Amino acid sequence: MRVILSGMMLALAAAVMAGCAAGGPYSVAVAEERMVSHCTPIATLAENSDMGAFQIHPKLTYDGRDMVLRRAEMLNATHVVFLADYPSGSAAIAYHCPE
Repeated sequence: MRVILSGMMLALAAAVMAGCAAGGPYSVAVAEERMVSHCTPIATLAENSDMGAFQIHPKLTYDGRDMVLRRAEMLNATHVVFLADYPSGSAAIAYHCPE
């Protein structure tokens, strides 16, 4: 019984670690406006963060910056320039730059 519980705890820990690593690095580069002057703008993206229930130190359950980067990646953007990046939300312009 102890071996089974140990194996289950190990599997649970591995699943948690894999879930945390899933939101990893993106193929979209964060840039400044002067770096993308030769690129084609694709879209303006904006997302609000879900701060959860009211509390002194909010726990973000839905990160706006992360979602902006995900959406830019889905649009095959190569770069994003953030217009606003706050804990409550983020906005950026997605660009496609030639190689």
